[in-house]
Amino acid sequence: MPSKDFPYTFPFYFADYTKPVIQVRVAFGSDPFDIAPTWTDISSDVIAFTTRRGRQHELDRIESGTATIILDNSSGNYWNLNAGGSYYPNVLPGKRVNIGADFQGTRYDLYTGFVESWAPSWLSKGGKVPIVRLTCADLLANLSRCLINSAGYAQEVSGDRVKNVLDDLGWVELCGWDIDAGQTILRATGALENENALSHLQLLETTEQGIVFQAPNGDIVFQDRYKRLKTPYTESQATFGDDSGEMEYTGLEPSFDATYIYNDVRITREEGAEQTASDATSQSTFGRRSLARDGLLMITDAVASDQANYLLSQYKDPALRAQGQEIMPEANFTNLFPKVLSYDISTRITLRLNQASIDRDYYIEEIAHTYDARQKSSGWKTTWKLSDAKLVEYWALSVSGFSELGDTTMLGF
Repeated sequence: MPSKDFPYTFPFYFADYTKPVIQVRVAFGSDPFDIAPTWTDISSDVIAFTTRRGRQHELDRIESGTATIILDNSSGNYWNLNAGGSYYPNVLPGKRVNIGADFQGTRYDLYTGFVESWAPSWLSKGGKVPIVRLTCADLLANLSRCLINSAGYAQEVSGDRVKNVLDDLGWVELCGWDIDAGQTILRATGALENENALSHLQLLETTEQGIVFQAPNGDIVFQDRYKRLKTPYTESQATFGDDSGEMEYTGLEPSFDATYIYNDVRITREEGAEQTASDATSQSTFGRRSLARDGLLMITDAVASDQANYLLSQYKDPALRAQGQEIMPEANFTNLFPKVLSYDISTRITLRLNQASIDRDYYIEEIAHTYDARQKSSGWKTTWKLSDAKLVEYWALSVSGFSELGDTTMLGF
């Protein structure tokens, strides 16, 4: 109640500064590829973790997602020879691991993979504060260790090939999947002997111009090259910038260099003729800069030629790019945490920086989370690697919004 000497009242608003509740689980009692693993929550021992999934640039292949988890080992539970430990004798490489977070009643998966190693260490000299450092890799790492020996695959569209490879490995029931149909018809392989499964899928990615990755919940995802031309990938999910009302970010990695200038593109399919596309003006300005891909799986030289011309149109000139973005979500708990916890590879955002005249849409290509419980503030950092959304806005037959003449200026394939 105001006093008679100061007859004013002011409302006070308190933001919700509740941090996400971290949950780290290990399936100690289950085999790595059990369909329904039994999870053990070890969150109370978590000191810090980092995760990384995706690729740094849209021309790169997506490699295995990784995680590092630091656990307090004061209990001795994570010594693999400790017969009195709570998890003995199951402190083993290969155990499935899941990292998630609960924020304001919603649970978000951040990473699912498998423990590669349990590395004991200490935070101080003299054997004090024992810890164990888990290094983890996701299902793509397992793919890299699997060989296909079969009668091979028939001529088929790329999405069916992804399903058939996973089926041959017995992974159909292990994980859920979200597999696009695909846009490219792939050649028949003939009999396969010791064909590396990951290498085959990565060659498929390059042929299709699509991506294969493991989602945070463990599902296998295949996005074909038209995925980002469709809802919800055509709409920005949030604007990050330096004006009032825009989401905050704490770091930006702009680039303007010659690294990804290609003005001489050469694409060759298996048993096909090399298809080339070049730009004389770009070569005169920047010198000849070649990009070559061979052994691809499309069935006609015409499709290889289309890919060559598409890549040339995208990379013959340099462009100012916002290559990476850093967010400290504790700066705005309520608005930022739901975004950094839920946005995944291919999510579209708008990024603005007034001083650099950057005001463009980007796709997230890589996601890295860093969490440290020892930091009372600024203990969470999320970093995104980005690609320019304009690179996938092209004319594509039978795709609504991208198949009408005059709407876009570049022909896709």
